[in-house]
Amino acid sequence: MHNVPSSHAVHAAPVDPAVDAKIRASFDKQGVMTHWGAQLTHIADGFCEISLPFSDKVNQQLGYFHGGVIGAIADSAGGYAGYTRISPDQELVTAEYKLNILAPGKGDTLVGRGQVVKSGRTLIVATAELFAIDNGKWTLCALMQQTLFVLAASPSR
Repeated sequence: MHNVPSSHAVHAAPVDPAVDAKIRASFDKQGVMTHWGAQLTHIADGFCEISLPFSDKVNQQLGYFHGGVIGAIADSAGGYAGYTRISPDQELVTAEYKLNILAPGKGDTLVGRGQVVKSGRTLIVATAELFAIDNGKWTLCALMQQTLFVLAASPSR
């Protein structure tokens, strides 16, 4: 994509290939992401970017990305950024997030960039920036802050 706003996190250290594979496999299990056509476009240490093309699966009545869709992309981008900071025998779930929609999600693509702010033994705090891209113009449309619970992986997962 062109005209991408700079982000220090995009240039973060790469993750171990096993971590990358675990994140991609987890993402592929999320029916909502696959149904909407979302894609993991970048994974790095403490960072995850997800891209979603606009379609009638993700719109609201005025022709913008639905606020719930923006929230779901934010949640996943922050969550998978968190996944880069846990051990292979752990999982994450969202404890809470706050989303501020700053502008209508008007465009042909929605990009969510999640970044870890602090990772601890039991909690991880992440943020995400959501951009609506309309004819190459990037508009910051939402900001999210999130808390993630670190869980021991169960054999059934």
